[in-house]
Order: sequence, then structure tokens, then C-alpha cells
Amino acid sequence: MNLDVNKPGRRWNTSVLWVLLAVSWSGCSSKETNGVAESSSDSLIPPAEGTGFQLAMNLVAPAATEVWRCKIDYLPATFGFFAANHVQSIQSDFIHHMDIMALALTPLDVEPGVYDCDKIYHENPALMESGIFLYASQVPKQEIQLPVGTAAMIPSKMKYMQEIHYVNTTTAPVDVFSYVNVNTIEPLEVTARIWGSVVRDAHLEVPPMAKHDEWTRCVMNENVEVIFLSSHTHKLAKLVTVARFDGKTTGEVFYENDNWHAPRLENFSPAMSLKKGQGLEFHCHYQNDTAKTVEWGFGADDEMCQLGLVFTPSSTTAKCEVVATSDGVIDTSGTMK
Repeated sequence: MNLDVNKPGRRWNTSVLWVLLAVSWSGCSSKETNGVAESSSDSLIPPAEGTGFQLAMNLVAPAATEVWRCKIDYLPATFGFFAANHVQSIQSDFIHHMDIMALALTPLDVEPGVYDCDKIYHENPALMESGIFLYASQVPKQEIQLPVGTAAMIPSKMKYMQEIHYVNTTTAPVDVFSYVNVNTIEPLEVTARIWGSVVRDAHLEVPPMAKHDEWTRCVMNENVEVIFLSSHTHKLAKLVTVARFDGKTTGEVFYENDNWHAPRLENFSPAMSLKKGQGLEFHCHYQNDTAKTVEWGFGADDEMCQLGLVFTPSSTTAKCEVVATSDGVIDTSGTMK
């Protein structure tokens, strides 16, 4: 879970952040009672009182439809901050994506409820940049344990948005679910805090009936120690590779992912040091067998090419700034066109 929010009185950075980036999936239907998953083989038992909280979302995807829904609600109320140290999640097989966003700095001002995400994003084009992504998942089951004393500090009673994007290719309705358990430690036990960022290429054009490679180079604007790294693409991507970039030359590939449905989550132990001016080069290799050019977008028939990084120390201004791309255009906006 992300959101290592600073100390009381400080503001969050307005950049998009993915911390404790989880990339996972699970299958079968589940029920929800008063917003909490019932205990079953397909659900998580919520953390005991005082040890964390659970975020749950359920929906029905009609036959042969693409469903994209956003649930807006508030985190539980307590004094001060939650110190998140351990996250577990389960969800339905083949979810296109599930993520959780903090809404504090966004222009979105709606009451708790479930909404059409497509409408939400079209009416609030700055949402991708002003929202803080706390958690993202593509695979059925994921468990992330931060080092002893390391946590993400999350304000209590914070307004958030949990979204599910699901493509039902079957001839019958599908019950879709996602449950996320956020387990906490005592704030006085925290010795290190995490933060993170996403690096994307939003100027993306995959030509028809062709193989295509999109690459991006970025460098850190501050010194960081990277704990987690993972990629995100859609179905045309056959391979993602990541190598270190020292600002001038590219090193050997250290990360590869050939499964867009379940991108590999790289856990660095010890952490990977990136000094200011050092960074990464990542390639997204596509195979487009359709007769149309595919561009960047949220839909299942669109494409993406991006990395999520989780690092210490906590700095809301730290990010990997894009300095070069394969087509010479630097566009990291990620807004809907």
C-alpha cells in the first residue's frame, strides 16, 4: 500500500504515486456484507480491530461486456495515521486492473457510492496526475511484507477510490470481487517510510500488422533506495525489459516480463540504489496483428507502457524524470484523449 504521507501539516505531492505496487489476480465469486468480505475460500478475513482494515469491492459483469466501475468511500476513522507494513489481496481471475487512489488533491468531489469510471475520468481529465495511487493489482493473490520498522503512513478517514476494470468474454454474467487487507504496526515502531512513483510513456502508437518497440529513459531527481519495481502493459505487449541507465549509457537488462496479465514484481534485497542523475531504461515490445494503430489509453483495446517504483527514504518530490523516448516525444500526462 502506498501513501507514505508526510508529517501532519505537510501537503502530498500532486504527482501520481504507486507504492507497494502489487501486481496480482485470483478467481471465484464472493459476497460482501456491510462492506466487509464474508469469510470463505475466496475472500480474506478482515484484520482484527486495531491491527488494520479491509477494502472490498464487488460487482457483476454482464455477459460479453467490458465493465469499469469506481467505488468512492472513506477509510476507517481513528486517531492520526495508519502505519501500513503488510498488505494482502485477492481478486477475481482476469481482472484487467484494480487500483486504489487517494482523492485528497484531486478535483473529484462526489459522495460515496459506485460510479462509471469512464465518466469519472472524462469529466476529470487531471485525475491521473492529481490522484495518488495507493495500490494496484492484476493477479489473483498477492502478499507484500515490508522490512521490520518500514511502513507507509496513511491518514485515517481519508477519502479514496477503488476501481475495477473487467472484460467478460464469456456468454454468462460473472461475479467480480477484490479484497485488500492492510495490516498495520504501531506508529512508534516506524523507523523508515516508503514512497513511490510511476513512470509512463503516454505518447504511444503501435502500428498495425507489425512488431513495435517503445522505450523510455528516466533519471532520478533525488537519491533513492528502490525496494520494489514492476511493469504494466496491455495485451499487445509480448515483453517488457528494464535496465539501469547512468544518464549516458544503458547497462544490462535486470528485469523481464513476458506475461502482461501478471507482471513480475521485483523485490530488491538489498535495495537497488539510484543516485540523482541515475535511472532506468525500459522497453515495451508489442505485436499488433490488428488492422488499426493502437494508442495509449485505459481500455482493454488500448495500450500502456509504464513502470511502478517503491523506494525509501520517503520523499514526496522524488521521481524518475523522463529524459528521452523512442519517438522523441515526452508525454507522461496519462490523461484521457
